[in-house]
Amino acid sequence: MDETRINDTTTPVNKEVDRRKVLQLLGGGLGALIIAGCGGGSTTAANTTTSTTGSTTGSTTGSTTGSTTGGTSSTGTPEGEIGPYFVDDSATGFNRSNILSNIDGTNTQSGVPLKLTLYVYDSENGDAAYEGCQIDIWHANALGSYSDESGLGTSGQTWLRGYQVTDATGKVTFNTIIPGWYSGRTAHIHLKLRSSYNESGSTSDGSNTTQLFFPQSLIDTIYTTVSPYNTKGEEDTTNATDHVYTPETKALTQLVLTGDTTNGYSATFALYLPITS
Repeated sequence: MDETRINDTTTPVNKEVDRRKVLQLLGGGLGALIIAGCGGGSTTAANTTTSTTGSTTGSTTGSTTGSTTGGTSSTGTPEGEIGPYFVDDSATGFNRSNILSNIDGTNTQSGVPLKLTLYVYDSENGDAAYEGCQIDIWHANALGSYSDESGLGTSGQTWLRGYQVTDATGKVTFNTIIPGWYSGRTAHIHLKLRSSYNESGSTSDGSNTTQLFFPQSLIDTIYTTVSPYNTKGEEDTTNATDHVYTPETKALTQLVLTGDTTNGYSATFALYLPITS
């Protein structure tokens, strides 16, 4: 199937990496994400952001309701692979909450809006809010292409890339869009956390990284009914057949979203560190 892309028609090439052992979920519901992170821990924990109660419904309008994804530090999730499209975005301009456009404000990406709020907690310090953690984020645009990739014809572009540093409550917020798909992968968002748990900030071994996923019914609706996603059509890989989602993360890193396809969605996710592999 021909793929329509912004700036390029090249299909991203999927990279296989070593699989991490899947951690078992304790009790019911979605697990919290335990991942290598960030700077020093604050003694002030964020209040009610880690509720695991919630449901997700998909319909022809893409309406979704739910609450915070996450749990407690007693539940774990494996590390996700870093993937082939990480760029070290530590330059000053990348420190931003709104990642929709290039750093200079050009080439704003269209799609269904997503406000993603992340909280980081220190499981080795009484689940205190973790202050000073740098969280890098990057993902595909509505048509499945990444910025700043020569193989995709997007060198020099900086849209849908950036980072934030957690505040005293362990919080960061990103304004972005629901990502599109590319061949061999379901919809996903990459995160990389940098902290004293990994002073080197290594990007070669995949440590301090994970991927967030979306309810299948929601992305099915968006990809087939909402522009510009529907110009590309239905994805060729679902959550159930994705090589990262199935063996590594399952529902443990699936977001619970609130909103609709017209006004956009919001999601809150709790991350606990350090990672347990």
